[in-house]
Amino acid sequence: MLRHLYIDLLLRQKNEQMNSQLSHPKKKGYNEDIVERFRRKLDLIFEYKGLVNQGATCYLNSVLQVLFMTKSFREAVESHSGKNPKTVDFQLKSLFKTLKTKETNIKDILPTLSIVNVHEQRDAAEYLEKLLSMVNPDWSKMFKGQFRHTTRCSKGHEVSDVTGPFWTLPLSLAHSSDKSCSVMEGLEELFKSSIVSEMYCDQCEERTHATIAGEMVEPPEILTLLLKRFEFDYRRRSYVKKDCSVDVPHTLQIKDCDYELYAVVDHVGSLRGGHYTATIRSYEDHNWYVFDDTYVRLASQQSTSHVDNERSQSPYLLMYQKACISDQPRKEEIERIMELKCMEEDWKNIEEKLKIIKEQCKRMNEKLMEIINMESKSISVQQERVHVESKTCEDSSRSGEKASHHANCCPMTTEKKKGLKENIREIEKSRREIEKYKRRFEVHRNGIGQYGRQSEEYRKGIQKNRRAIEECRKGIHECKRKLVKCKRVIEHMAELGPDRLPVGMKEMT
Repeated sequence: MLRHLYIDLLLRQKNEQMNSQLSHPKKKGYNEDIVERFRRKLDLIFEYKGLVNQGATCYLNSVLQVLFMTKSFREAVESHSGKNPKTVDFQLKSLFKTLKTKETNIKDILPTLSIVNVHEQRDAAEYLEKLLSMVNPDWSKMFKGQFRHTTRCSKGHEVSDVTGPFWTLPLSLAHSSDKSCSVMEGLEELFKSSIVSEMYCDQCEERTHATIAGEMVEPPEILTLLLKRFEFDYRRRSYVKKDCSVDVPHTLQIKDCDYELYAVVDHVGSLRGGHYTATIRSYEDHNWYVFDDTYVRLASQQSTSHVDNERSQSPYLLMYQKACISDQPRKEEIERIMELKCMEEDWKNIEEKLKIIKEQCKRMNEKLMEIINMESKSISVQQERVHVESKTCEDSSRSGEKASHHANCCPMTTEKKKGLKENIREIEKSRREIEKYKRRFEVHRNGIGQYGRQSEEYRKGIQKNRRAIEECRKGIHECKRKLVKCKRVIEHMAELGPDRLPVGMKEMT
């Protein structure tokens, strides 16, 4: 607070010194070194610089400062590569480059805008639209919207349907200075349907009552509202200014778009002897600054009354930009999406590996079946041979041969029995090997089945995460809508005053 008072004091001293310098340039006690040091101190205090008033060019200074403090527009101007000094694009780039470092003169851009008499009062809204229409269309499209006017007869036939671009939306104000009005009421009046009589309908082939309705079909990135303070008075036969107080909301919701106030062009005084200033919120430090020609200062509480949803008599142009969703939910959503992408890549790798394993398993199964068939055939042959030899021995032992021949036969029978036992052991060994192969094959098959079940669970988890991300997006959108609604309720409660608030609300405030 003390810093703000110190800054205001410095500005008053500087104003007095500059006025005395203009009226009495050779006044005794005037020291150019002191003034220069004071100017340097001010340049250190304030990050933003002012524009020199050429006579009565405050209307242009205010508009230029708003464009300079609009981040996306300034970046577009700085990216210009043209070299033609007669274009507005070149002049704006040169002016913005100088305005970053020091106080700037606007005399070079005046001929481009066809401004000859710098002492003539002009309209800030007129020159805002003129600048936007003369610059590169890619730069100014962020300020441009589309508005649709439809006319229907009493029977519902369409008489006319016209859609056209707009830079500003004009809002009507109260006729009496004693009455107050609000931006919300002006918007409702703008979009409200009206009935006119004696409108000719081609389909009805007669004159009938008709309904005229307006609709914003393409909301711009930056919405500019023009408060219609200047109108023609038929009794006085001249233009007059409406000094009624206006309730300016900090946020707006139009056509499912949330807007946030970031700049206000104020007009004080009368139609013939008024003055323009601009109050703008910096996108760098989020503080509000007042731009009054060459003087730039931090906005005080009184200067920013209209940006706190309070009534003020000075606002003329209101600049709203589309509000962004908070960074934290956005970061969480991005992290979830990246995680989902990683899971999908892992799933693709798993599917490829599973496909390779299935092919290997198929080949192993075929080889195993070949081995089992070969071993089975070998065992069958050996069993058949053993059976034949065993039967032959039994038949020869039962025949009543002689003892000598029986004695000679017995050793052969013993050798055959040993051979049969060895064959049986080999057969049993082969059976055990086959059983071992079967068990390994069964374990491998169970492993593949378990791997497939895990892959299916993994796929279900990916689908579940997708649904969770979609629910998170819907929740963020719903929270955003509720936040805007809560802000409006709080603004409405603030209008009631602290005496009419509930006890809990008083403690919160």
